[in-house]
Amino acid sequence: MDLIQNFMDKEGDSIIGELTSRGFSAEQATGFLPEALATLMQGLRGADFADLLGSASPVGLASLPDSVDIAALASRTGVDSSNAETGLNALIPRLVTFVKDNQ
Repeated sequence: MDLIQNFMDKEGDSIIGELTSRGFSAEQATGFLPEALATLMQGLRGADFADLLGSASPVGLASLPDSVDIAALASRTGVDSSNAETGLNALIPRLVTFVKDNQ
């Protein structure tokens, strides 16, 4: 999980700011980000993550495998499913770019 910690250290404040600009409260954004990262990393194992990294197209919710349960993430983080989708759409491209840049 070193990658996640590095991502949080370098991008966390910026992403929390982006989430709050998209309708999250500061508290929701702070709670959502680490849980969303853990959910993404768990759901994006092996080939799925390699596919995202190799993709020339923009990545977002449509890029996620079915193993990423957005409704469960929303429930665990106290946001509605719409906000969870919005948050993931903000997070996924930045995470993929970060991983590509730090391989």
